[in-house]
Amino acid sequence: MTRVWERLNIGSLKDAEQLASANPMWITDILSLCPEEVLHRADNISYVSIPIADACPISARQFEAVMAAIAAHIRKGTVLLNCGAGMSRSPILAAAWMHRCGYLNFEAALHEIANLRPTIDPSPVLLRSVKENLTR
Repeated sequence: MTRVWERLNIGSLKDAEQLASANPMWITDILSLCPEEVLHRADNISYVSIPIADACPISARQFEAVMAAIAAHIRKGTVLLNCGAGMSRSPILAAAWMHRCGYLNFEAALHEIANLRPTIDPSPVLLRSVKENLTR
């Protein structure tokens, strides 16, 4: 799990499941972008699932749902945005959130995330569609 911005972390499905037994970063909300459910859950964490395909474009509806979910949950606590391996969907959509908030432009945000979490490997298809959604 990697903290990428104040109260915003990215990680894998495994990271999300491990929070059921230990929560050193005080995560209060998990927003899962993978089709697999988080099986091991903690009672004091809120779980939201918005499955996003990694190798397909994201629709405007899905994109806005993810942005709205991050906005709603980050206001009240600390969010873990997770995908299968924490390498593509979560870094891309975290960068989109950072852009949407005016913190950094999308490319700079993705670069900053890559410096914090060198294992990212963004899907070109998802990357392109997220950029298109940011310009709408």
